[in-house]
Amino acid sequence: MTAVLIVALLVLIVLNIPIVFAIGLVSLGYLLFKDLNLALLAQRSALGIYSYPFLALPMFVFAGVLMEHGGITRRLMRLANAMVGHVSGGLAAVTVSGSAMFGALSGSAIGNTAAVGSIMIPAMRQKKYGMGFASALQGCSGVLGSLIPPSLTMVILGATGGISISALLIGGLLPGLLMALSLIVVSILISRRRGYGRGERASWRELGAATLSALPPLMLPVIVLGGIFGGIVTVTEAAVLAVLYAFVLSVFVYRAISLRDMPRITLQVLKIAVPVQIIVAVSNVFAWIITVERMPQQLLALFEAIAPSALGFLLILMVIVLILGTFMESTALIIILVPILMPVVAAYGIDPVYFGVLFVINLCIGANTPPLGVTLATAARIAGVPFSQAAGAVWPFLGAMLFTLLAVLLFPGLATFLPALMR
Repeated sequence: MTAVLIVALLVLIVLNIPIVFAIGLVSLGYLLFKDLNLALLAQRSALGIYSYPFLALPMFVFAGVLMEHGGITRRLMRLANAMVGHVSGGLAAVTVSGSAMFGALSGSAIGNTAAVGSIMIPAMRQKKYGMGFASALQGCSGVLGSLIPPSLTMVILGATGGISISALLIGGLLPGLLMALSLIVVSILISRRRGYGRGERASWRELGAATLSALPPLMLPVIVLGGIFGGIVTVTEAAVLAVLYAFVLSVFVYRAISLRDMPRITLQVLKIAVPVQIIVAVSNVFAWIITVERMPQQLLALFEAIAPSALGFLLILMVIVLILGTFMESTALIIILVPILMPVVAAYGIDPVYFGVLFVINLCIGANTPPLGVTLATAARIAGVPFSQAAGAVWPFLGAMLFTLLAVLLFPGLATFLPALMR
């Protein structure tokens, strides 16, 4: 039965059936085959999203969309350009720095890629950067929004795997900064070799003006992380504070949004948040089926036979997730694998936050690896180049991301040090 469930689910996904219907059909087929009450489908789905911490997801989406429409991106790009735009390949460094800063506001890899890419890719084209290089760099930089808090991917993983969402959000900070630094180093080395130009060094006045302009939006992650880290608010309350702060900033301070725009913005939030919530709801039925069929115990027995140590288990698992991530979307991988893996992780005595951060780094790499590469494809569309051109230029940046993965794998403190301070 375990093999039938997994194969059926993978076949439906390969046939391009939306993940929510794939999970729902497999779960419904199981209930019919076992002659169980179909009310379980609705009951378990409702329990899947009956979670107070999971309310943080739509709230963080709301805050990110408000920031996106509030003219925040250009202010952050101005600050990044004033800081690093004068080095060789300065626009490449600005792309990564700006993506790191906007990722701390949006929490979304796709949103981060689109918002920053729409500004930086045309700027790099104007300065004669190769468009394959530009789109590959932007695709890999965009996924920083999945690591640097507040990350929507971390919220989904925490809700699905029963891991502390606040600990996951904090745990992704240092690995996210390490990945950003690695991408900057690689992009500058390539830029110097290819002779990509540098910008003019910003004056102290311009640097001060850019800092003052970007300071209010940069206070958002300080409010969110400071509140969580200091034990003042829960992650859900921090998300609500983020919405209020983004609303005041965008409507009353910058006046980039009017109250008449709110219905359109709210509809955009619903289009992003509701599909994810439906997927999580239906996946709870599949998670229940997994438990009934004792799939985690079967998987644990398999791993114990081939990987007696925790490190061996993680190495094998990371390779599997890297391979699956090349042709499956991140949310689908979380929904399918995490409920199965969490009991195995616990049996090996692995810190769940450490595991969660490693898992998300894998997803970041998969989001830029052909043949799927969703953020890479998004950047290629913005650049107006074939996906194959972006894919051909992405490998050095994937190397930088793999370096981050190995660093966190070998030095767990990169993921666990900050969350440990919260305890």
